[in-house]
Amino acid sequence: MQTLFSRTDIARIPAETAAVDVVGLSKALGDELRTQILAVLAQNSFAVLELCRIFDKPQPALSHHLKKLADAALVTKRQEGTSVFYQRARADDPFTRAAFTCIDSQLLPDQLRHNVQQIYQLRVQRSEHFFAHQADALAQQTALICNPEVYINTVLDCLHNYSQLPVQHALEIGPGSGALMRALAPLCRKVTGIDNAAEMLSETGRNLHDIDNVTLLEQDFSALQSTETFDLMAAAMVLHHMPAPAEFFKKARTLLRDQSLLVVAELCRHEQTWVSELCADIWLGFETADLNRWAQEAGFTPVHQQFLAQRNGFRVQVCAFAPTPHLFTQPDHP
Repeated sequence: MQTLFSRTDIARIPAETAAVDVVGLSKALGDELRTQILAVLAQNSFAVLELCRIFDKPQPALSHHLKKLADAALVTKRQEGTSVFYQRARADDPFTRAAFTCIDSQLLPDQLRHNVQQIYQLRVQRSEHFFAHQADALAQQTALICNPEVYINTVLDCLHNYSQLPVQHALEIGPGSGALMRALAPLCRKVTGIDNAAEMLSETGRNLHDIDNVTLLEQDFSALQSTETFDLMAAAMVLHHMPAPAEFFKKARTLLRDQSLLVVAELCRHEQTWVSELCADIWLGFETADLNRWAQEAGFTPVHQQFLAQRNGFRVQVCAFAPTPHLFTQPDHP
């Protein structure tokens, strides 16, 4: 097996690493399967059974390796509905940062990459099935969790403060009832809404039939080609349904022009586990730090964060991002 560090690498690790349990970390890292688990967890969180499928290992064996990694503080876990999800821990010391850098420099075997994509596809299918059969129920659940009216004005404030109006072409992912598209239409020359659920898109179309500058596109966002780029992208209450939130930001960067804006309205991290079953939520909201980290890794700079009032146990955050290194300056207001 290829060694993780050379003698030169070890010599370059700063002296403050002495406070770290280097022996414990080295033991945890001294297994090829465990380093592959860390590589897979670099970009996304996975449940134990999902990891079993990715690595074709029985649950007791994989749980044993996950415990070793958790004991070494290399992974963290959190509850998402009825499942426990693992993710790679933050690298707070130079030794761990160096280890993660070495791990990430190695390509995953083709079979593992294929297995990861299969897990993503299973997540997508679960979400698609829900939206194809629960369009009516979704409206009731949206009213309980977060009506679009809660965040629309904040999204529009971001648009006024960080974009040149009128916006030439805006894109909304998962437009739902079309309330945000209706609010964006007067401020944009063209607004496109994209959704992979035909039933949901039909509902959007019925609500926007009187607006001339909106277009609806039935397609999966991850498959959208970058032949046409956008000046504004909005994703409101959709990221917690996506199989790989970090990948969303990477895809968004390929579709946005250099002088553009990405606005995300999302649930803050919560413990309302019932939404996993009733609303097909994959994630129980997000920490703002995670959204910012994924955005920065994809080539964005956070320019605005705002937290809205809590309602029924849910709190909404609205985050705006500008492509890096371009930084928006707020226009002068009279």
